Amino acid sequence: MIVAFTDLDDTLFQTLRKLPPGMQGLTPATLGRNGQPHSFCTPAQAALLAHFEASGITVIPVTGRDPAAMARVTLPFTSWRVLDHGLTILRPDGQVDAEWRDRVLETLHPLQDALEECTVAVSERAAALGCRLSRHTAHDTPFMTVLKHPDADAGRLEQVQLVLEAHLATRGYADLHVIANANNVSVLPRHLGKAEAVRHLREQHFPQAALTLALGDSLSDLAFMNACDLALTPPGGQLLRTLTAAKLPQR
Repeated sequence: MIVAFTDLDDTLFQTLRKLPPGMQGLTPATLGRNGQPHSFCTPAQAALLAHFEASGITVIPVTGRDPAAMARVTLPFTSWRVLDHGLTILRPDGQVDAEWRDRVLETLHPLQDALEECTVAVSERAAALGCRLSRHTAHDTPFMTVLKHPDADAGRLEQVQLVLEAHLATRGYADLHVIANANNVSVLPRHLGKAEAVRHLREQHFPQAALTLALGDSLSDLAFMNACDLALTPPGGQLLRTLTAAKLPQR
């Protein structure tokens, strides 16, 4: 058995804004809140998914999307699904994995005060910079604070990131960390996420898998990608941009 654990947004599909103008042969992959196609697979992404299906490879989404956002993904995933940055696992029948939920809540409850402090600490600065703040929950429990800028202003998002990182360092909150990409900055649990969910699925449900593949585009995907046997990443994503910009010695 081969299992592919894959990020979704900007790995298997993306919005039109992120595609070359006039690209042909696109396949709708998600719907917006208005019910209209919102994100699309390129011919290469669609070919990869078709190859996985034809080869009998089990494909498991590993995404930051919550259940409502996942419901707007129109690709035919039929196995397990990892949502909420790893804090929710759905079984193939669509029901929440109760064992994983209980483990998540046991870890989340002691972090509530620290998460609240981080949210308060960054709120004023975020508002002054024009960033929108939202709090995300899993299993009716807050687990992440997300800050977005309407124009994806990298400079302003960086300032928000620095505020959060300084607060974590000052308070000694080693169990929380900050992740960032071109669209947002978030603070969430360090030791509870995509990687832990992938390891759980590998150990409990796919221990006999001969090969596990990981697909992701961002630095925040690295942990779960390292939990698999081989990794794939698209050109132009945060991962390859970072590696391309790095001045690494050749040894």
